[in-house]
Amino acid sequence: MIFCRLILVFLFQISCSKKINFDKVYKDAMYASFLKSEFNYTSFLRRADHSAERYVPFQDTSNDTFFKVGILHKSQLENYTKIRMEDQLGTLKNKPWMPINEIREEFANCALLKFGSFSEHDFKYDKGMYGWMNIMKFSCARVLDQYLVFGMAFTRTRFRLKQVILKRQNTHWATSGRSLITRDVQKITEIFTIRFGQFVNEKLEDELRKHAISTKNIAGNPLNLKNDTFEELAVAYGRLRKHIKLSDSRGHTFSTLAFGIKSRILVTSPSHAPQAVEAISDELSDAPLKVLDTCHKDICTYDYMKNATFNPKTETYSYVKENALINTVHPRYSLIAFQKSKPYFTFEKMKRKTATKIIDVKQNLDTKAKNLWSSLLDQQFTLAIHVHNQELFPFDQFFMTLKPPID
Repeated sequence: MIFCRLILVFLFQISCSKKINFDKVYKDAMYASFLKSEFNYTSFLRRADHSAERYVPFQDTSNDTFFKVGILHKSQLENYTKIRMEDQLGTLKNKPWMPINEIREEFANCALLKFGSFSEHDFKYDKGMYGWMNIMKFSCARVLDQYLVFGMAFTRTRFRLKQVILKRQNTHWATSGRSLITRDVQKITEIFTIRFGQFVNEKLEDELRKHAISTKNIAGNPLNLKNDTFEELAVAYGRLRKHIKLSDSRGHTFSTLAFGIKSRILVTSPSHAPQAVEAISDELSDAPLKVLDTCHKDICTYDYMKNATFNPKTETYSYVKENALINTVHPRYSLIAFQKSKPYFTFEKMKRKTATKIIDVKQNLDTKAKNLWSSLLDQQFTLAIHVHNQELFPFDQFFMTLKPPID
């Protein structure tokens, strides 16, 4: 009996010590600064085009969400495979789509970093079915050297657009799924990005209120990055882009269109940069990996989109687009950034009525189509990295551009 009491007292002391330590983290300025810089989307929401909702003919939308902020002790990262995900994320029986193994891998990556951010914009549209827009953000940072603070947010949305009425056939109207132009895509993705930002802001307020945390006097730039780094990021990733003009966008329509853009920002010590690059090497092709792995200058960059691969059976054009950057400020830090996507599309099969019959009109991948597609991807890549890393783009502002014609 005495032994059991001793055990209970010992366990009580352990639980209390953990609580005290965690309370210390909540009160540390770095904790509040991390949450403010990574999960406050107010800056983006102030600049976004909230009128887009009025112009997209949604038939319906359905979504599921998840938000979590947590703390791990650095000892838990030494054997990250044994982390009990239920303890960190809570019950997930109603969310079978949650990428548990990927989140566990992110914890492993965080062990090598001072700071890490991973985000994804996954957009798919099929005229014959419906569309998807899934957005996620995961970030982590060291606090008090002993602890890792992490946060994650997910929204998964399925949407349908109103069908198009074609013509009257006897007693009923014939209808068809709605094809898209590039400007439609930009409006739809911005709508769901705005909804994501609003959802995360609400959850962040709940988290701050729960621990009585104020961010009013919290300064920006919690990683103490130099202005030179901000300038290099601005040069490499440009500024947020406005939507392509309607008159430019209407020349080509698409029945199927998709892009899943993955974006990463890592900050680590220069001595740990090779390990950080190795940890994420499976996500990169050889060319950007070589740039990150062999850079011996203060700044090295890579930006390339592979020419279209055409599948005649499905009439699909597929691409690979990647960029990468590494900026080292000895001996303080190395910042690593990269984005990757494998986008594809199928042109809409258009028809035209002649005097005697209805004929098919084939769309070609001409100069204007290449220009539109390239501009759309550039705009979406910029949106994906800026919206989730606003503290890294303090000079942000919108501009409108359509790239010069591609030869």
